[in-house]
Amino acid sequence: MRSLFLFLLLLNILYALWQLQAGDVQPDSVLPVAERSDGDHAPVSAAIEGEGASEPERPARSEVAEEAPPAALCITLGAFAERREAEQLLQRLLALDVQAGLVEDDVVGSTDYWLVMPVSGGSVDAVARLSLLQEQGIESFVITRGPLAGNISLGVFSRLDYAEARQAQLLADGNDVRVESVDKLRTQYLVQVQPAARRLVDQALLGRLRNDFPSLQHQYQACSPVAKLDSLP
Repeated sequence: MRSLFLFLLLLNILYALWQLQAGDVQPDSVLPVAERSDGDHAPVSAAIEGEGASEPERPARSEVAEEAPPAALCITLGAFAERREAEQLLQRLLALDVQAGLVEDDVVGSTDYWLVMPVSGGSVDAVARLSLLQEQGIESFVITRGPLAGNISLGVFSRLDYAEARQAQLLADGNDVRVESVDKLRTQYLVQVQPAARRLVDQALLGRLRNDFPSLQHQYQACSPVAKLDSLP
């Protein structure tokens, strides 16, 4: 009886040990996906990292500065002192279907040298000084226009050396006089051929035009946006 009891006790102990060992082992089906190493599933950390990661930032597109297109070139023919001559040339070109126009341009024609006595007291002072100068026999007048208006002119000369010689005489007599250069503008007339018709004005045509306009000059210039173009019928 005692032997049977010990046998059953030993069996219970063995059974308990077997249950304890069986409880420590987890089947492969309950392992988390993150710990599997087969090729069917990627690790969880990699999956999360793939979902949250943004696309790699693309390098900023470099902006290449666009160069401004070159200015359109026109052919300028002339220059003429008389408008009538320029209009005749323009009429010839238009008859040949050459797109062109008349351009008026103000240029410095010559320079005059004025002997100027400055006046700071206004018109009253100017009249008083003018009277004094005329009493001395010095030809003079009050300047009424331009940047020198309000001062007194004691002569106008076409050459600087003449003006300086007269200035020296007046300074020796005690007159405060300075030399001022004044540009005289004149209008010249040119015919401007537009870029679309530039190829029509070749050397052969220029040679024929110079037969009627011996002083004709031509040059390539940027078309002026402020040119005044007058088309003739």
